[in-house]
Amino acid sequence: MNDPDAKNPPIPIIQPRASFEELRTETEQAVLRLLASGDYILGSEVARLEKEIAEYLDVPHAVGVSSGTDALLVAMQELEIGPGDEVITPCFTFIATATVVMRLGAKPVFVDLDPETYQMSPDGVRAAISERTRAIIPVHLYGHPAPMEDYLRIVGEVDHTIAIVEDAAQAIGTTCKIGKKFLKAGTGGLWGCFSFYPTKNLPACGEAGLMVTADSTRAERARRLRHHGQVAPYRHGLLGGNARLDGVQAAILRLRLRHLEEWNERRRKHARKYDRLFAESGLLSRTEIRLPPKPRPGEVMNYHQYTIGVPRRDELKVYLSGRQIQTGVYYPVPLSQQPVFSFLGHKEGDFPAAERASEEVLSLPVHQHLQPGDVERVVAGITEFYGN
Repeated sequence: MNDPDAKNPPIPIIQPRASFEELRTETEQAVLRLLASGDYILGSEVARLEKEIAEYLDVPHAVGVSSGTDALLVAMQELEIGPGDEVITPCFTFIATATVVMRLGAKPVFVDLDPETYQMSPDGVRAAISERTRAIIPVHLYGHPAPMEDYLRIVGEVDHTIAIVEDAAQAIGTTCKIGKKFLKAGTGGLWGCFSFYPTKNLPACGEAGLMVTADSTRAERARRLRHHGQVAPYRHGLLGGNARLDGVQAAILRLRLRHLEEWNERRRKHARKYDRLFAESGLLSRTEIRLPPKPRPGEVMNYHQYTIGVPRRDELKVYLSGRQIQTGVYYPVPLSQQPVFSFLGHKEGDFPAAERASEEVLSLPVHQHLQPGDVERVVAGITEFYGN
């Protein structure tokens, strides 16, 4: 039997190199200028990036850091989270959302997800709040806007002192509805934390992150914390670390920021095509496939991932791989079942929605560098699998 995809090129889940190739000349010029300047750590390029991203997000203060994980860690340090404190996080997310809490001696408190949106359940958040709760970390998972309005209302009703720190690592360019306003993801809480890992919508060529806030005092504390707590040359007033952003990554990110909205729109175009082709395929009526949730009216999703829920997920993944179609599973293990959190004592069945999602989610290629016909090939492969 001939393989219909044998002569077709592979479809990767993401192509970090393609972002470089699209802007090769401009990138080389920007990096060479930075290298010639000698301004390698923090410096003018980082300051310009902070200003430009703050303007893009319409928030007063941005602080460049060395990774998305360090953005979360510095935010927790700035809030002085420590032993005896509790921080509420989703059970279904990348592990860094919760490990930064544990690294400071505090306790992560997991909340199950809303199975319709993959976002942390607002009802679960309300039930998880205790007298020790110091912060809540919503995650805009897959670039879908988290229900910030619900979380903020709960904090307002229960305890105004609880900080909301948004994990917007996957969500730059996503828009959330909060009251009558539509705000960029990461700007509705006390802190917003972003990752520019090479697979993200705004990708660096290495590790990079950023945190944003409307509070000038907190922003200044974070700048000190990222630089060993330094308050003046070789005078250290805070217990900080090395979370500095380097100039090379800032120069690359400044260039790519100008293309972010175009790149996000390409992703949205691919997502719309997936929606249409799945509807036309008949799969939705004869299988248990679930498409990504739709944002509420006025909200915008950046489609960091196009994640579907499917039966026989692992079999489908292997089948598509055989047709040179790469997919991703984000995430195969809920945090409650990760060995690093075993001391919390959770058992199978404690977070049923997260556990089900970990067995069903499959992310399809949706990135801005897909080629004509790629989406059609992916849907055709899935249709063949369930047809067989």
